[in-house]
Amino acid sequence: MKEINIVNNLRVVGCEVITNVKSGHPGVVLSGAPIFYAIYKNLKVDSNNPKYINRDFFVNSAGHSSSLMYSTMNLFDYIISKKDLLEFRKINSNTPGHPEISMNGVDCSTGPLGQGVANSVGIALAQKHFAQIFNKDDIQIFNAKTYCFLGDGCMMEGVAQEAFSLAGTLKLNNLIYIYDRNRKTIEGDINATFNEDVENKFKAMGYNVITVKDGNNPQKIEEAILSAKNSTLPNLIIVDTIIGFGSHLEDNEKSHGKPFTKEEIKNLKDKLMVKNEFLEFNKEYKAFVKKFVDKRQKLIEKENKNLEKYKQKYPKDYEKLEKYLNFEYNIENIEKLNIENNLSPRENNSIILNEIAKNVENLIGGSADVNTSTMVYLKNEGYVNENFANRNIHFGVREHAMASICNGLAIFGGLIPFASCFLSFSNYLKPALRMSCLMNLPVLYEFSHDNITIGEDGPTHQPIEQIVDLRATPNLNVFRPYNITEILAGYKTFFESKKPMALILGKDKVTNQKCDIKKALRGGYVIYKEEK
Repeated sequence: MKEINIVNNLRVVGCEVITNVKSGHPGVVLSGAPIFYAIYKNLKVDSNNPKYINRDFFVNSAGHSSSLMYSTMNLFDYIISKKDLLEFRKINSNTPGHPEISMNGVDCSTGPLGQGVANSVGIALAQKHFAQIFNKDDIQIFNAKTYCFLGDGCMMEGVAQEAFSLAGTLKLNNLIYIYDRNRKTIEGDINATFNEDVENKFKAMGYNVITVKDGNNPQKIEEAILSAKNSTLPNLIIVDTIIGFGSHLEDNEKSHGKPFTKEEIKNLKDKLMVKNEFLEFNKEYKAFVKKFVDKRQKLIEKENKNLEKYKQKYPKDYEKLEKYLNFEYNIENIEKLNIENNLSPRENNSIILNEIAKNVENLIGGSADVNTSTMVYLKNEGYVNENFANRNIHFGVREHAMASICNGLAIFGGLIPFASCFLSFSNYLKPALRMSCLMNLPVLYEFSHDNITIGEDGPTHQPIEQIVDLRATPNLNVFRPYNITEILAGYKTFFESKKPMALILGKDKVTNQKCDIKKALRGGYVIYKEEK
């Protein structure tokens, strides 16, 4: 059987999903279908357990290709039903306009371009971290890959460039980017805005680069994926495609967001020689694909048996793994920390963070190259940049990617990431922080230098509107503590709620006036009672 016939059926179904609701993006469906087919054919996921911890993660950074993603999932009998396809882009449906992490089978919410690229780095780093901690010479329970689909728009975003750079430095060879290079954006041909030598640029960043010239050949794309799996470097697979392939708007930017009419769908089916019923796949194609699904499930069964062997042979490690995954940690002593000093909030926070890290072993993170100033790092720990088992991360001067990568660490599960920079530069990472809140991820943001005295550095370093902006962000707990008790209240809230939190820390020394943590947890309390 020619797999291109299955791909063409996939193209048609993906476009029918859009035409049915008169809203969506058919251009990428027609260009990207061979890529999605090749990815899902090789994606190790468990049909019975979408949260299987050693699954391959797939991040669709070009989230506007959601109808293609849902149609591919339906083709491979993974989570999405025909009913779901009919409810595409409807409120509270299982198939929203852009993929949402609340859906089974979707690893990451993607909407703003480039975020998924950086999230993928965090997920791949988490996979490396867990493998280094838990794998044994005789039993490996973590060996999965992270795939990320992206387009020309993602390739231009600054957050993506920051993340690409760090992934190359860290040599995350379990990371496979697949780039749908159709050379079009909404405004037209990309030559006017993006004419970089992508191949050599990524080679210079330390990537294994594979180019597939015929983006309409799923076998060639699959060969590239299989090659990337054995790479010692992070991977970029560039697939040259044609936006709107096979349609009346082939190679035209208008195909990006213009739903086809029923007549145009009929013409597309005739040209691609597809004879499916509405939103249906040829039964022969489904039977062909099922062979790969069954093969995948046998592999999952084998890995589950392997995990049982691990449980029997390494019970303490397995118990530790379960604690990580279930977020079991001892924070009872947080309230009992007996600290008396007249240090600054940032210094006291450093003391408290390091005390907490002794009991919360899955705490991991770092700063955007300012840990000597924010004091947000684990003093007795090394850096993942030296050994993936360590818990500190050198993010470099990359605020935006830092926050997005922390989102990826949290998405993987079992980790509590922290990110730090100066409060005045929180603007640099705000889009990623917003995604932390939308995905309800337990990411801890620690912003220091919240003082009027920062004015000595000039207005660029003086935070004015940042706290108002943070407090206006839905689903974000914002703590601006004065004393030790208020810092402890912030951590207690964070660990109990598992919601994203911003901790605002000053650099000037304060008198640590004692108070009751229960009062501090209210958000405000009486310091002095009036006398009259």
